[in-house]
Amino acid sequence: MISDISRILSDLSADPGISMVVLYRIDGVPISLKVNAPIQELTSFLYWLEKQIKEMLHQIFYRNLDEASFKLRDKQIRMYPVSRTLVLGVMANEEASTYKLEIDVKTVCKQLRSIVNY
Repeated sequence: MISDISRILSDLSADPGISMVVLYRIDGVPISLKVNAPIQELTSFLYWLEKQIKEMLHQIFYRNLDEASFKLRDKQIRMYPVSRTLVLGVMANEEASTYKLEIDVKTVCKQLRSIVNY
């Protein structure tokens, strides 16, 4: 199952507009992480996100949101519920195509749900 999740996330992170893709458990623990940028560029984002993740996940699940997104400098960070216990996080460059990103993320969420038996 982990190898299937890794493959699916790798396909999504292959897009040059996407800097990072991560699958989180609801308690904030990352299950799988794919980075498509130099880690030095993402360190401050990852540190900030680590501090915010539990509150973000709480808001997504308890307010029944389809997505939570925000911008930080030149990055957009979006979080999508995959199941009752998993959230997909995507960090994209500001110039990434929003339309393509939405289609790709919906496809990935559907694939992940079939693996985790949503």
